[in-house]
Parts: sequence; structure tokens; C-alpha cells
Amino acid sequence: MSFALHSLLVAVILGTTAVSIPAGAADDWRPMSRAKALERTTSTQIEQRRQAYARLGEVGTMDDIPVLLSALQDEEDLIRGVAELSVWGIWMRINDSTVDPMFQVAMDLTQQMKLAEAEAGFDAVIDLRPDFAEAWHRRAEVKVLGDRWKAAADDFTHALELNPYHFGALEGLGHCNLRLGRASEAVKLFQQALDINPYLEGVYEALKRARDMAERERT
Repeated sequence: MSFALHSLLVAVILGTTAVSIPAGAADDWRPMSRAKALERTTSTQIEQRRQAYARLGEVGTMDDIPVLLSALQDEEDLIRGVAELSVWGIWMRINDSTVDPMFQVAMDLTQQMKLAEAEAGFDAVIDLRPDFAEAWHRRAEVKVLGDRWKAAADDFTHALELNPYHFGALEGLGHCNLRLGRASEAVKLFQQALDINPYLEGVYEALKRARDMAERERT
């Protein structure tokens, strides 16, 4: 997924207002609580589930990621899309008034292709919060843009140690392994990413390339 699309997804999540509740509910004028959102993810009504998954993007925590990831397998396109937005909404904030703005500045510098400044920004974020998986993931992407595949692979790997569900880091590490001539490992990583999120753009083609390369390596 591109940097621009990531930023758009997060802007949608972080820029939304409180999710409205259907008319007649007792809490019409109050934002949906996290507990209520989790409860409504099991609703049989698509709109209630959509609202619930969207709200988790605003108030959910890393503990809610498995619930959102399960929705990536939903038969409804709308539910899958909202759930993925919310996954990124949670992953890309750490609820630290110092670190969150620093992270956003580094993201902006990346989009401007100011790679040295962006990497320094992510370095500073990681120094303060080494447990912030998304900072490692984003620094890895900066290194990919700088054609530093081995260094990027190390950062993607660390992001996955912190967040094993991170399909973006799995995809990125797959591309690193493919570029570094480890096609069989790339196949495994791309497949893991798709097992978590079967609607990742471009990964199916990358998986095919990796399989073709791995087959050539065996012959």
C-alpha cells in the first residue's frame, strides 16, 4: 500500500466525527463507547456493524485488532473497507502527546521524499517509544525508497516482532526478500500477509512473481 494511500486512510479515520447512533437509541447524542462498539460488531445489521468498526478506529486499542482483522474476512465490501481503515487508525497512533506529532511530521517528510529528514524523524520516535511498531514499519519504507533493502528488512522484521499481525510489514518484508534473492521466503511472507488481509492490492501479483522465481531457483 502506498504512502499516499496510508495517509489518506488515516486522515479518514482521524478526521471523522463521532459515529452517530440510530435514532431512538438512548445515547443518540453521545459518542459510541469502545465497549458499545465492540458489542455492536456482532450485530446482524450491516449499518450497526459499520458504525462499530469505524468507531473502533477512533477509540479502539491494540487489544481490538483481532476483532478488526476478523472483519477483513467479512463478505460485505463495506465492512471490510471500514475495518481496514480502523486497523490503520489504531496502528498509526500511540496516544502520546509528544510522539504522535513527531510521527506525523516524519510521515509528511516521507511523502515529500525528504528521506534523510524522515528517517531522522522516525529515529527520534523510536528512541522515545521503541515499542511503537508503526515507526519501525515506516522507517523501513523510507529505507526501501532509498534502495536500502537489507536495512529495510531489519526494520520490517522488528515491526513484526512488535506486531505479528502487521500485514503491511509482512508485505514489505516479502518485497525485501524478493529483492535480496530469497524468493522462497518471500512466498511465505506474501502468503502470510494475504492470510490476514486477502484484499491487499498488488500482493497477489507479487506472490506470483515470487513463486515463479522460487521455481526457477529449484530447477
